[in-house]
Amino acid sequence: MPSNAYSIIAATCHGNRGAEAMLETVVGRLREAQPDLRFHVFTYYPEADRQLVQDPALTLHSSTPMALVAWLLPWSLVFGLLRLVFGRRVLRMAPAAVRGLGESRALVDLAGVAFIDGREKFLPFNVLTLLPAWLLGTPVVKMPQAVGPFERPLNRLAARVVLPMCAMIWARGGRTREHLEQAAFPGVRFIQADDIAFNHKNGYSLTQEEGGALDARFAALASARGVSGVTGVVGLCPSSVVAVKARKEGGAYEDILARLVADLSGSGYLVVLFPNATRDAAGEAERNNDLPLIRRILAAAGTSLPVTPLAFDLDMNAAAIKRLIAEMDVVLVSRFHAMVGALALGVPAAVLGWSHKYAEVMARFGLEGNVMDYKQLSGPALRERVDAIFQSRQAMRAQILERLPEVKASAERPVVALLEPGFGSGGLA
Repeated sequence: MPSNAYSIIAATCHGNRGAEAMLETVVGRLREAQPDLRFHVFTYYPEADRQLVQDPALTLHSSTPMALVAWLLPWSLVFGLLRLVFGRRVLRMAPAAVRGLGESRALVDLAGVAFIDGREKFLPFNVLTLLPAWLLGTPVVKMPQAVGPFERPLNRLAARVVLPMCAMIWARGGRTREHLEQAAFPGVRFIQADDIAFNHKNGYSLTQEEGGALDARFAALASARGVSGVTGVVGLCPSSVVAVKARKEGGAYEDILARLVADLSGSGYLVVLFPNATRDAAGEAERNNDLPLIRRILAAAGTSLPVTPLAFDLDMNAAAIKRLIAEMDVVLVSRFHAMVGALALGVPAAVLGWSHKYAEVMARFGLEGNVMDYKQLSGPALRERVDAIFQSRQAMRAQILERLPEVKASAERPVVALLEPGFGSGGLA
């Protein structure tokens, strides 16, 4: 009897809201096709996610680095070997997480980026998220994500060994596809498709984090945008990832964004700062948390500004962030899925990022020229880009909406492939 379960890894509802959007899209879309499905979600924030997610069809397991190394990998190795001797039925005796992974049709890997030169410190996680499923004979599917380039020896070796273990790699853009083509690793199967979060719906939400504080911010936004003299509303989504990178390299990312906020305010723009990664209870911790950065930028911009900026510096789920982006005339973002959310809503976007992952997606809309590298960050150039996008926002919106149906259809393909008859392991029978 075919299994009615899928496992999902490298995503969480707490923290990175782009990961939340991908997770919710996979679960929601699969359940639309088959309502009785169950899901084993391996999350690196297990306790926080258990407080947020109450859906009985989801079983949450830990995929913290410690859990992967000390528990999931060893037990998967043990039961993987037993499976070869006694068959899949032996997995019924395994611990719950291993049993769930073993009974699943597939392990759906939602890593946004993996096996990228310069990110070698993440290679153990890239490997350990996939190896237990492979040991248990569960097909691994990498949903659309950026991988490569593979020029550095350690990254190339890890990718050459691990990527062929995947049943399919969905390349999230043309640059990623080219990296895989040029690497020509034996046994690697890949197809290009767009990010599944393009098809996120608010009805897919697995969390409910909206409340009085968030409603008050939206009320303040509605009031502020109606003030006489406001030229337009510019959304600014900074990234703690980029901020940390820039700080280590001696860059001025935060200072330039603060000056941009003050400059735009002086020209009559209402600037709305918003996150795409939130862990308010974590305080000043920056891992998967943009809130401290937003507060620092707002403080550095000053208090006596012609148009007072507004900050959404609180926990927001993916649906709430999309609701906010829909209120913007244009956005400047450093978070990948804030970019995806804007494009999915037809909101013109400029991107200040660090990887090829932004440009390859923006190119689908003919907007790769709106992508800037944070290392070449210049205050005047940034202001000029925002002004140009604001002035051409109507034409840009029309361009986005014209190409969006093709992108959404492409983003559907990886989910449809998971539902194909006969795909995946046959459960534990």
